[in-house]
Amino acid sequence: MLVFASIVLCIVPALVVLYPLVRKIASKSPLPEDESSLNADLERRWESAVDGLQSAELEKSLGNLQEEDYRWLRDIHMNEAALVLKAMDLSESDEIEMMKKVNDEIARTKIQSGGTE
Repeated sequence: MLVFASIVLCIVPALVVLYPLVRKIASKSPLPEDESSLNADLERRWESAVDGLQSAELEKSLGNLQEEDYRWLRDIHMNEAALVLKAMDLSESDEIEMMKKVNDEIARTKIQSGGTE
């Protein structure tokens, strides 16, 4: 009886300690995407180009950018977006859809800043 009580006294604390570890391992999600992968890099470049377009549009509508500087920034960010789209090797319909989203974001930024072209 004493041996049985000793085993129970050892197993109960061990289960209490091991339960969170076992639960964490059992509910482990799939591995995250490698941040150095080509897709991750392209996604970062795409977000950067879109953010740059939005920023340029906002700065122009606030009057902080002259028309020439705005066009220069817009061209740079549009070229970057086009390069990313080519690198993603998207179909033509996907490319058109993504460019429509970019234009929608630019229009939304214009509306939010109260600027007109």
